[in-house]
Amino acid sequence: MFEDIYQEYLVHKNEENRKERYEGNESWYHASGAGFCSRKLYYESVEKAEPTNPPNKKSMRVMRVGTILHQDIQDALIYYNNILYSKENNNDNMLLESIAVESVKKFDTEGEIRLPEFRVRGFFDVLLQDFSASSTEGINRLYDIKTSSSWGFKQKFGRGSTQYENRNHYLQVATYGLALKEKLGSLESMSILYYNKDNSDIKEQIVPNEYLDKARRYWHSINEEHSRGLPGFVHGVSPAYKWCCNYCQFKDHCNPPSVI
Repeated sequence: MFEDIYQEYLVHKNEENRKERYEGNESWYHASGAGFCSRKLYYESVEKAEPTNPPNKKSMRVMRVGTILHQDIQDALIYYNNILYSKENNNDNMLLESIAVESVKKFDTEGEIRLPEFRVRGFFDVLLQDFSASSTEGINRLYDIKTSSSWGFKQKFGRGSTQYENRNHYLQVATYGLALKEKLGSLESMSILYYNKDNSDIKEQIVPNEYLDKARRYWHSINEEHSRGLPGFVHGVSPAYKWCCNYCQFKDHCNPPSVI
């Protein structure tokens, strides 16, 4: 009974989120799809096909954990902003004093980005503007929040790991960065904050600035490819990874071969 009630709630929240974020913008590519299957992007944003394979109950619960964590961290940053505002009005706060000793930090969360030249839009997680005492111009830093299993966390940060570059994560963040740099005029850095769901460890992975150019080239190639119609099956592009097909909401519509 509890599982069924929760499932109905998750379906409701997903539909609520879809209407709020994407209704009326169906022809735009989702920034979160960067680096994934080109065919999926085509079905989703060019053909605007109806999904044929919605996520199962367990997958929806797993994704909800990530959503809740995002919201909690973003709420904490808004809380910090409110403390900052109180401080500027001569209200002391020990938390603010302990965090922002050398600079004043202001956070923007859940901001929309658009790259009209590529028909790409999305929502970044956190933009930090850091104002140092010696500068009147803020230093802009972009952060994306992602949850991870212990296995995935170990691959990135465990002993002997080589800071594995997750291409689609990097391209996604760099897509946000590309739009923000165009809007703000500068972007100092991009990072992903990985949160280990099993033990609550948090670690930062820097996204190299070279990915800004890679993101631009990626979306240019997607637009060029889709102007010619539905892409064929090419492993590494369509799909980007073999495992993608098992989780794709357009799998039955696409009907991928068993071996790609």
